[in-house]
Amino acid sequence: MDTDKIKIIMELFEKSDISKMHMEDGDFKLTLEKNVEVQTVAMKDKTLGENENPKEESVELKSGIEVKSPLVGTYYQASGENQPPFVSVGDEVKVGDTLCIIEAMKVMNEIKSQVAGRVQSIKVENGDAVEYDQVLMVIE
Repeated sequence: MDTDKIKIIMELFEKSDISKMHMEDGDFKLTLEKNVEVQTVAMKDKTLGENENPKEESVELKSGIEVKSPLVGTYYQASGENQPPFVSVGDEVKVGDTLCIIEAMKVMNEIKSQVAGRVQSIKVENGDAVEYDQVLMVIE
C-alpha cells in the first residue's frame, strides 16, 4: 500500500468518531487507535404548561477514557479466586498498571492501563463474557 493512501486513511480516521481501527491488505497490517473522551449530557424535561415558569436546566458532564476490550473472551477482575481485584472504583491507576485479565482460548491476557487517573466506573462483572471493543471501565 502506498504512503499517500495511508496518509488519507489516517486523516479520515482522525476526523471520525471511531476510536480504534484495524486494516489488513495482504501482508500489510495497520492498526490505528485514539483516546476518546466520553461526555454525557442530561437535561430535565423542558415541557411548559400555561402559566408555568421555565424550569432550570441541569447539565451534567461526565468525562473519562473508556477502556475497551481488545479481544473476545472472559473478563476477570483478579488473578485468581480469593485474590483481590486488580482495580476497584475510585482506585488511582498509572500507565502500565494491570486493570484486569481477558481469557481467550485458555490464554490469560493482562489488560494494562494506557492512561493515568482514577477508575470512575467498571462496566462488567467478574466472569462476564466480553466482546471486542466492549467498554470494560472508565478512567478519569
